[in-house]
Parts: sequence; C-alpha cells; structure tokens
Amino acid sequence: MTSGNEGRTLAWISRAAVTVAGMCLITACGSALAPLKPAWQQDPNLYHHGVPARPSQTATTPHMIARVVYAAPDQIVDMIERQGDVPDRQNGFARMGDGTVDLAFQDVATGKWLESHLCGGILFVAGLPNQAYRMVLKNRSPMPLEIGVGVDGKDVQTGGAASLRRGSLRLEKKGTLTLDHNSQGALLFKRVEGHGALFDTSPQGRTGLIQIAVFLAADAPSIGPEKLRASQIAPFGLFPIGAPEQYR
Repeated sequence: MTSGNEGRTLAWISRAAVTVAGMCLITACGSALAPLKPAWQQDPNLYHHGVPARPSQTATTPHMIARVVYAAPDQIVDMIERQGDVPDRQNGFARMGDGTVDLAFQDVATGKWLESHLCGGILFVAGLPNQAYRMVLKNRSPMPLEIGVGVDGKDVQTGGAASLRRGSLRLEKKGTLTLDHNSQGALLFKRVEGHGALFDTSPQGRTGLIQIAVFLAADAPSIGPEKLRASQIAPFGLFPIGAPEQYR
C-alpha cells in the first residue's frame, strides 16, 4: 500500500513539474517576443487578401484618428493644462495613435518645426492667426494608407463639411505626404476662441481642430505567414488560425 501511495505521489509531482515547466517556458517565450505590433497588423477587420475585408469598415470606420488642437502660444499652454495629462514636447515629428503615422507641423515662411506637445493622445500645436503652415505625415507601416483630413470643420480636399470617412489622399508604404493647401488656398491658422476644440469629438470638428482619419488602402497586400519574423509567432500555437495575422 505504501509503495502504491508513493507511486501516485511521484506521478502527481511529475505532472505538476511538467505543468510548471510548461508555464515557465511559455512565460520565457512570451518575454522574448517583440512588443505587440501596430493595429494595422492586429485588427482582423483589416485582413484584406488584396480586397476590403468589410465594405462598411473600410468606408466608414478609420483604422485610427490623429487629433490635433491648435491655438496661440499662450492659449495652447492653458489647453494643455486643461487636458490634465503630462505633456511631451515634440522636436519635429510626433508618433500618433498606435504608431502607424508620424505627424509634424512646419512654418511655411521659415521652414522651422512649430512648437508642439503630445498630451493625452492629442497633438497640441502653437500657431498664430493667419500663420501659414504645412502638415507632414509619415507612414511608418509597410502598407499603403488612404487618409481623410478635416481642418477647422472643412474637408481639406473638397471644402465641404469634414468627416471621418476615407479620403482620396494616399500615403504609400514608408512614404511621406505634405499638405500646405486646402480647396480654398494656403493652410492658415485661425483665431481660436475658448476650449471647445479640445473636447470636440464630432466627425466634423470645429475651428482649432484638425482630424486625420487613417485607413488601410483597399489595395493593400495581405501579410502571409511566410513573411512573418520569428518574433511575431506566438509559442505553441496559442492563437487560432482566425487570429490577427502576426500570430498565424
């Protein structure tokens, strides 16, 4: 009887040891993996195979929205304080959202980068009324993007009411796009009254608010498993076939 109990005890200890070892191995492998990739790889709604995965998603739901609030220098300081987060001063390009795009603002007359702070996910830019500026966007992803830009409540291309729908502006993979004109002429900062732009999340927006809706291009190629790096593959097949692409 004693030997039987000892056998069962040893078997239990063996199974426990295997379980613990497996958990440690999973933890070790997980820590060795690179950080999660940007959502243009994670979001299953953006899995294309060369065609839109879902028309409603690709037409009306942006992959990400970059929000910019601008005002005169003294006013922008007050807005940052009202935001209630720690500001991070930007020297040129700011990484927006999940890192799909970088964004910077430049004074047209001098070519210098405008003072800006990233705070609470919003880029705060200091600009004087009637100051001409340009927006510079960089695509950090290996996928082409299509964007719609709303400035002061107006679509930068058509001059109609701004929205968060797909626009015809295209940003090639790892490419750069510069905007310094809208449908009416040069992009100029306006006089901003109050703090309404800081709290406005409507698709149209208002004066003092710039919203950039970023979509994966409809003709973007899919990322097949053969293109994945080892650091993008989860251990032991923890994610099913229908999971985001970097885990396939």
